[in-house]
Amino acid sequence: MREAMSIWFFAGVLFLAYGVIITAEGLWELAHPPAHPPVLFNLHPAIWWGSMMAIAGLAYTIRFWPRVRR
Repeated sequence: MREAMSIWFFAGVLFLAYGVIITAEGLWELAHPPAHPPVLFNLHPAIWWGSMMAIAGLAYTIRFWPRVRR
């Protein structure tokens, strides 16, 4: 019998997906800087924030992965 799937598993998958997308966008900005960068552009917040979201999402996805009971 299968265990009910936790909402935290889906939250982890969503965080992981958003983290990957935001990190990719930050890396794109790093390779193609804007003509008029924002004030704190040199800190590359998209890369930091995206990678932290991806790590948190991966942790939640692994922690709440649906298991089969026997």
